[in-house]
Amino acid sequence: MRKTIVVIGSGAAGLFCADGLVARGDADVILLEAGDDPGTPPPDWMRRDLATPADVDWGHVDADTGRPLLRGRVTGGCTSTNSAAALRGQPWCFDEWGIEGWRWNDVAPYFRALETDAQFGDRPAHGNSGPIPITRLSFGPVDTAFADWAGEQGHAWVEDQNAPGALGVGHWPTNTIDGAVRYGVHEALLPRLRQYLRAGTTAQRLLFDGTRCVGVETSTGVIDADHVVVCAGSVETPALLLRSGIGPAADLAAAGVPLVHDAPGVGANLQDHPWTVLQVRAADPAAPGLRPVNGVLLRYEILADDRVEVHLYPHQAKPYLPGEDAAEVFLGLGLMRAVSRGSVRLAADGSTEVHLNHLGDPQDAKAFDLLLDDAQAALDALGDVLIEPENPWWRDRERLPDHLESYGHLVGTCRMGTDPGAVVDPALAVVGVTGLSVADASIMPVSPRANTMLASMMIGLRGAALVLPE
Repeated sequence: MRKTIVVIGSGAAGLFCADGLVARGDADVILLEAGDDPGTPPPDWMRRDLATPADVDWGHVDADTGRPLLRGRVTGGCTSTNSAAALRGQPWCFDEWGIEGWRWNDVAPYFRALETDAQFGDRPAHGNSGPIPITRLSFGPVDTAFADWAGEQGHAWVEDQNAPGALGVGHWPTNTIDGAVRYGVHEALLPRLRQYLRAGTTAQRLLFDGTRCVGVETSTGVIDADHVVVCAGSVETPALLLRSGIGPAADLAAAGVPLVHDAPGVGANLQDHPWTVLQVRAADPAAPGLRPVNGVLLRYEILADDRVEVHLYPHQAKPYLPGEDAAEVFLGLGLMRAVSRGSVRLAADGSTEVHLNHLGDPQDAKAFDLLLDDAQAALDALGDVLIEPENPWWRDRERLPDHLESYGHLVGTCRMGTDPGAVVDPALAVVGVTGLSVADASIMPVSPRANTMLASMMIGLRGAALVLPE
């Protein structure tokens, strides 16, 4: 008798997981998405506009700062609303997880399988037949000037930023096609999965018979299942588990949620990459528009003793702020090795609280301060290309907290491991219950030093091979 597997979430991990499960052919797959499905071809905002509509966002904020925390509530998830940066992470990022089956040599084949790399697909480290197109776009004048400055500072030229161990300045690898600003799983996988999709269907609670997951209570009714795979992301996945009775017993009791399994790790270990932009103006007003986004990237280790990697790169402001003058430029700064930890919690009233705790650890604060030093040095050296405004906030470091944002790379809230505090085991099964798995960015023990889209896709693809209904 065929079994039913419900996959919750159609983001980077969820679509790859559902696609792999369908391809296996041994179960009936139902794919749930809380947001809408804009259809194929997708609307122009999804292909070309980085300022996305408010109704495709979950509306979360950082509970401690009130700052918006953008999370895609639409088919494709954050791949449909964030930018298209396509970095894998360094080999040591996965090796440091220390989990059998998840080290770099284990996951590298999945990274290759999901991509078709336009420039390097014929090389051993890359793929040339996967559903996700990877390409590197040309430089505009601002990119060229920035790359020249980085070279003068001693940073190596990097031909391929996705080559294992690459550090230096080079072209962004991007998930784009035909001049669009993004090309996510929405276009790569959804057309063939739409027959399994139930869009506009919010998973409200997982249903249990004792400690066996037997289905999902949704906004449109109950769905019985032999196995449920949660791929809702690093906020919604732990929130769903908490609402369903899997989490810290005391917190669940305070919120009036009946306990299914006491799992203190659910919602803990939240990691993100703190990010900010310095808004400046191009001396040549036409220059930024010649390569609006995804041109040049400088990545390097700013605290080498802990391999603290950072991002520094310029791009036009207008794709993110459509009403902005075309000459305005953002200099982006990302801390890609943050050791601070936040949390996703269930408040007493049942609502979801997200606490990012950016720069909460002194090491992160030190690294970001050094990164700001380098950004200011770049602006000083490029004064004939990029013009600072009067009294910019970054010249007064006490103003940084008012400008610090999320890079959109939340991970870790349902940590994978073999220790007693792990939420899922190396086969992605939720510890303490049966019939339930998690396969998304929330299972990462430690964030990779890169944008997390490709790593999430890898987890979904790998998860499809691991999920086995009992």
